[in-house]
Amino acid sequence: MTGANSERWQAEVDARLARLELRADEAELADIGLGPPSNNAHNGEDDYSDLDSWVLNYFCATFPRPLGGEFRWCSRWREHREAVVRFEALWRSWKALRYDPALGMSTWLHQFLDPQLVVLLSSRGPFSSCSSTRHEETHIPPLDRVGNLRPN
Repeated sequence: MTGANSERWQAEVDARLARLELRADEAELADIGLGPPSNNAHNGEDDYSDLDSWVLNYFCATFPRPLGGEFRWCSRWREHREAVVRFEALWRSWKALRYDPALGMSTWLHQFLDPQLVVLLSSRGPFSSCSSTRHEETHIPPLDRVGNLRPN
């Protein structure tokens, strides 16, 4: 398995594990009465049961930004591990807070979304080398082994 394939495979395994953990968390919250409303109506909301649908149909549709200059985006966002981790954190926190009728969404916007938007879309974020029409992988330079870091 090549490095790129291995990374994609690991990202997919991580995403599946995160979805399973989220479902377990939601079931636990429902058991103690803190989960989503029991009437499957959800006030007409989509459940966004996976990260991809949440990013494409909720995040991108709700928080559009003019691209270029200050804001960066990559249509192949899934290939940027940092972006996937940050979107996963946003999606999970959104799912947990959206049913809080008092301060849930306000808390999510202020404490979760706003700081992540700054990092995700900035010219120094995970999409820094990309544009809306071009994907460029970011590479970390090779690191020395721990044994090579000891002073002589």
